[in-house]
Amino acid sequence: MTDPAPEPAGTAGAPDPYVFFLSYARVPSTEDGAKAENPDEDLVAFHRQLCGHIMQLTDHDGERPPGFLDRRMGVGADWERRLKETLTDCQVFVPVYTKRYFTREWCGREWDAFVRRQEEHSRSRPYTGNAIVPVLWVDPRPLTLPRVARRVQYAHPDLGQEYLRSGLYGLRAKGYHAKYHTAVWGIAQTIVKVAEQTRLAPCDIELFKELRNVFEEEQ
Repeated sequence: MTDPAPEPAGTAGAPDPYVFFLSYARVPSTEDGAKAENPDEDLVAFHRQLCGHIMQLTDHDGERPPGFLDRRMGVGADWERRLKETLTDCQVFVPVYTKRYFTREWCGREWDAFVRRQEEHSRSRPYTGNAIVPVLWVDPRPLTLPRVARRVQYAHPDLGQEYLRSGLYGLRAKGYHAKYHTAVWGIAQTIVKVAEQTRLAPCDIELFKELRNVFEEEQ
């Protein structure tokens, strides 16, 4: 027996779907013990700020954050199903570009899932663009983008030239706080605009059987 298709967005009694799915590669900790610092704390702060901006820009019900951030501690069937369920009805896919991101198998599978959903949507409904909004986390110049990533525009001049040179993490590390906050606000606006333009329909989780790491495809 297959799983039923997700209920359409706006179904009575159901929380609003996630506006965006933040796809990223976790940074391993270099310290031992429970008191070790979280190496992804800057990304968690970015997610929190992005959610706050999107709450101001939309009428999201707030029953859950408007953006999904996976904070899993391990790999397992429940974790994998949770990610797939979220990918069936989130509205925008937001990959965080780092060198590590394109070497992680599951990041490539998340990308594959969202592309499959976009293709499924376009078979039967009007489609007005790509709902993938990349975020530069570090200087993009040393990054080797796989073919699927090269197809997606990431250089948005309205986010500032320093953002395009350094990425969000670079802006924070250099102390460019005003430029950092301006870029985060611009990313939030872009996510909302893309969500409103594309209006991706939910899909059945069965569409995500045997996901591939699309980053390993021919460069």
